[in-house]
Amino acid sequence: MNGTLRVLMVSDVSPSYPAGGGERMLWEQARRLAARGHEVRVVSRADPGDDAPRSLEREGVGIRSFPVDRRSIARFVRSSILGARRATADELARQPADVLHLHQPLAGYGALVSRAARGLPSLYSFYSPAPLEYRSRRGMTVRHRAGLAGATAIAMLWAFERACLRRVALVHVLSHFSANQVWKLYAVPRDRIVIIPGAAATERFQPAADRGAVRRQLGIAPDRSLLFTVRNLESRMGLDSLLRAMAIVKTRRPDALLLIGGTGSLAELLKAQSHALGLEQHVQFLGFVPDEALALYYQAADAFVLPTRELEGFGLVTVEALACGTPVLGTPVGATPEILTPLCPSLLFGGTAPEMLASGLERFLDDKTRDPERYARLRAASRAHYEQHYTWARATTDLEQALRRVAGGGGKETTARVNAPPCGPAVACPACGGPTRLSELVYRGVRHCRCGSCGSSLATVQPTGPELQRKYELDYPLRFAPDRLTAERASLFDALLDRLAGFGLGGDRPRLLDVGGGGGHLAGRARARRWLAVSADLAQQACAAARRGGEIPTVRADGALLPFRSGTIDAVTLVNIVDQAREPLTILQEANRVLRAGGLLALRVPNASFHRPWVRFLIALGPLARSRDWDTYPIVHHFAFTPAGLCRLAERAGFGVLEVGNSTVAAREPTTESAATARLPRWGRVAIAASATALAALSRDRCLVGPSVELYARKGSG
Repeated sequence: MNGTLRVLMVSDVSPSYPAGGGERMLWEQARRLAARGHEVRVVSRADPGDDAPRSLEREGVGIRSFPVDRRSIARFVRSSILGARRATADELARQPADVLHLHQPLAGYGALVSRAARGLPSLYSFYSPAPLEYRSRRGMTVRHRAGLAGATAIAMLWAFERACLRRVALVHVLSHFSANQVWKLYAVPRDRIVIIPGAAATERFQPAADRGAVRRQLGIAPDRSLLFTVRNLESRMGLDSLLRAMAIVKTRRPDALLLIGGTGSLAELLKAQSHALGLEQHVQFLGFVPDEALALYYQAADAFVLPTRELEGFGLVTVEALACGTPVLGTPVGATPEILTPLCPSLLFGGTAPEMLASGLERFLDDKTRDPERYARLRAASRAHYEQHYTWARATTDLEQALRRVAGGGGKETTARVNAPPCGPAVACPACGGPTRLSELVYRGVRHCRCGSCGSSLATVQPTGPELQRKYELDYPLRFAPDRLTAERASLFDALLDRLAGFGLGGDRPRLLDVGGGGGHLAGRARARRWLAVSADLAQQACAAARRGGEIPTVRADGALLPFRSGTIDAVTLVNIVDQAREPLTILQEANRVLRAGGLLALRVPNASFHRPWVRFLIALGPLARSRDWDTYPIVHHFAFTPAGLCRLAERAGFGVLEVGNSTVAAREPTTESAATARLPRWGRVAIAASATALAALSRDRCLVGPSVELYARKGSG
């Protein structure tokens, strides 16, 4: 379908008064789709105090509101659902639609259960989990209750949002963080999710030609170091922590001035806190900032501050500030790291505590004072970052494509057709090359296809080259520091080197290449044996850690393209690499190329035969297990190899397998410190190792069920 779309948007918030992010997203999407020639109508809950249904047209968008009963939680929920159902049915009776675009759970559920909408293709825009949003607003309004009434409301919202997400063909989220939330709370896999980041209006938010003139217009002294934030004045926004941080900052930077825009239930409490901290000369509360003035404050500020402590699903204010060329300092919460880290990692605070906010603010202001030219480059980079990723032109095009994708399915089978994963009989197994078929395995939201021959599997959603680069450059070091080596991991490396020596590697200073060597620890232990060992890694930070001290030669290189001459290496090691790479076979073929005739390969990966059953078990436990990250230890990366599959992979790359067996159980695999493996007690590791060893011995290595397997092979052997 490439023609004009007839889109019916249904929402719990009104586009007539875009006070929050949800309202602004709804209205911008509607009006920009209409400007591209699509027929767009919006059905939304009426504004408070408006008791009559209304219809109007604005910028080519038809808007119909329905009233709700706000006298109690039960009446509010019931009238929101029934009102949306009636209004949706009336609109569809008046004129059909090609696709439903739902924005929140109550109105969305009402639309979906409407008989008129049955079988109509639908897209759900998920901005933040409704039950968690309700919980975070406890006490803010008479409807956001604590106790049994509040728990009941949370459960109802979870049920309604879950029902919406299960019924729609596609779920739109603004960030990878939100995609993970959809998986953890509602078990929606990634092949049913489309990520379209939020955006800022280019025509409204742009750098000022003269920031001094903007400050004069706003009545702000030109010599003040100006910080700005605009937030709902509620608990989860972290403004109380920001005020305590300002109390620290003012002692070293008396020129610092923080402007706080926005309204909310904590307004008076925050003002009282500011007064108690003696911040009258350093903090000003602006109240509600109208749209026409918002860009001026962004432009005037030296930095925008985002002190959120939870549930930052995206943060439209972040990209609005960047569009104005204003750097953003944000807490490492929600999607904020996704936006700021590629721009400049130092823009992230170390945490949400006031001391960490103060340290980040002082460092930023000191750097700005010390190096004005660098600050000017950062402002230019902020604008460029926005233009590359967060314009409405790009977001509207992506939304258009998602709506066409949904509408193109048509009928009651839309969900099955739209969400069919790109994995089927034509996709070859990465290990043996045989055909794969879609399996029931879903790991952290990603479905896997499984080979019927060797049992190995691959994810239906594979990372791109830039995504892998970003993962190893930015994310991976935060979870598994390259300069750290545990005693158990050192023992693992020593055991691997001993086994290579057992296969004949040694003698006159053999040449060993450790691919994906991280901090160079394996190469370092090999050099302690007087071997000529070199470490290669894709990530700059890992290479820097390996070179520290100057004793370990290190090369920054992709394992699929090694900068070594053919036939010059005696042994290649690949520890937990090929299951996370893009092209496992290519990496092994490259290892074969650089090895001399008779050279040795040592390969270690997580054992799919061990981890996949645990994944299924933890998924069965429901959202409690997923929300607590209990499903992070069973390790199923982009590729999951069984022992049989690993042998086939090595053979296809030109190796003769010498041995395959269970690997040492390390205390910490490269995963988050909060994961189950980081808390696995010693007796648990001993029990796993003993059980796996006993079973392997009894079956003569035909049954390998340890958490990881090791394979040793020789180039050119039969």
